[in-house]
Parts: sequence; C-alpha cells; structure tokens
Amino acid sequence: MCDGQEKRTIVSVDMTRMNKIKWVDKKNMMACIEAGIIGKDMEKELSKFGVVCGHEPDSVEFSSLGGWVSTRASGMKKNRYGNIDDIIIGIKIATPIGTFQKSQTSPRVSSGPDIHEFILGHEGNFGIITEVTIKVRPIPQVHIYDSIIFHTFEEGTKFMYEVSQTKVWPASLRVVDNKQFQFGMALKTEEKGKWEEFMNKAKKYFVTEILKFDPNQMCLCTVLFEGDKEEVANQQKILYPIAKKYHGFRAGAENGERGYFLTFMIGYLRDFSLKFQLVAESF
Repeated sequence: MCDGQEKRTIVSVDMTRMNKIKWVDKKNMMACIEAGIIGKDMEKELSKFGVVCGHEPDSVEFSSLGGWVSTRASGMKKNRYGNIDDIIIGIKIATPIGTFQKSQTSPRVSSGPDIHEFILGHEGNFGIITEVTIKVRPIPQVHIYDSIIFHTFEEGTKFMYEVSQTKVWPASLRVVDNKQFQFGMALKTEEKGKWEEFMNKAKKYFVTEILKFDPNQMCLCTVLFEGDKEEVANQQKILYPIAKKYHGFRAGAENGERGYFLTFMIGYLRDFSLKFQLVAESF
C-alpha cells in the first residue's frame, strides 16, 4: 500500500502486453524476450523453437521475466539451469534519465565490471525492465519424476548434504519436513475408484507396517531428473545408493510429481493461510 503522506506522483505500470519473444538464436542459444511475459507462457512459446529457459520459481504461473530479474529470483530447477542471475545475458531498462542497455551479442563478455549487478534485485527502484536476453537450452530428452521417503527429517537432510558434496545433481531435489508432508497428504484428491482406493491402502500398510515408517516422523524428498539419457542415468546411479545409506525408500514417480507441483500451490495458499496466522518458507 502506498504511503498516504507521499507527495510525489505514484505511477502503476501494467507490463502484461509486453509479452513477445523478439528473437531466438539457436546457434548461440540465446533469446530476447519482452519483460512482461509470464513464466508459463514464456516456456510455452520457447518450446515452439525447441528450447527452454528452465527457470521455474514457485510463482511461475503468476510472475514475469522482468519480475524475476528485479527480485533476483531463484527457481526449483536451479541445479540444472541456475538462478536468474546465471541465465540473463542482457537487460534493457527504462530509467527517469533515459533507456539503458548493455551491448552484448554473445553469451558471455569477460571485460569490465558487470553493470547487470546494479539491476539484478533492484526491486524497481532504478527503472522499468522492458526486455531481457537470456540463455536457453534444448528441450531435455528425459524428464523423470521420482520420490524418496525417509524415516526422519534428520536422515533426509543428511542425504541432501551428501548429495550436495557429489556435485552430480538432479534438476530438482527437495526435501520437506513432516508437517509439509502431512499437509500434502491432506490435499490429496479422493480416489477415483475402488481399485485405486484399495491400492492406496495397500501401499500405506506396506510403508507403515512392513517398512515401519512413522507417519508422524517421516519426510519426503521429491526428485526431478532432466537432461539426456546418459546424464540422467549417471545421476540416478549416484543418488539412489546414497538414499539407501540413509534408509530411504523410493516412493515412485506419482508421489514425486504430486509433491513437486504442490510447491506451485504456495501462490494460491499463501495469502489465504496468512489470515489464519500460518506462515511457511522454503530455502
């Protein structure tokens, strides 16, 4: 909300119509895109050229490319694609004293200080970002979800730490504590039929009674592999033995995909839950 005592003119600018992809250079794997485009729409349009950006914050359904730059955003697939500051090549920004754009026609320039550091995370204080040149990659050959359950959050975090030391990381690897795990279970849709209901009860019995996972202690790790077949196979070869070392049990692609997309619900649930004094954060 604007300060009621503010004497200066306040202007709100709607950028949603600045949503075009201006060009894609598949030789140098670069794309120039207007800053008002929403994340999901950008990936849909880039896919027509056979490329992806890969930046996927929790708010990807609502946030814009310019918003990512001005907030120095991170994404759920940063392991593979990097944060927004790893992805940008060029920024065009309109300021009160004129339009600024660093001249850059190649994926990287190694001379002089990087003026982009002044713009990244500026939160709109210096001007309005109008277009961004970003790195793009070919659409990955393989896109695989998986999930791993651990008896305790402590085992889950030890697993995460050991994986981090290998430097061989899936596109996304996220562990949630027991509270968020139970929250995800509460949001699960009802079974569509008798067979599905029976199978879910059988899985629950197997996990809790045979494998002895405590529903009030266990945590879930969601996994997303992206890349070529050899790359993903190598990641799996390293990841799963580490999970086994910490008594992890693979819980399947369905749980992995559902757990991954549960993160997108933050954009819908955050303001609603604040009314009930509920706050959650990821890091």
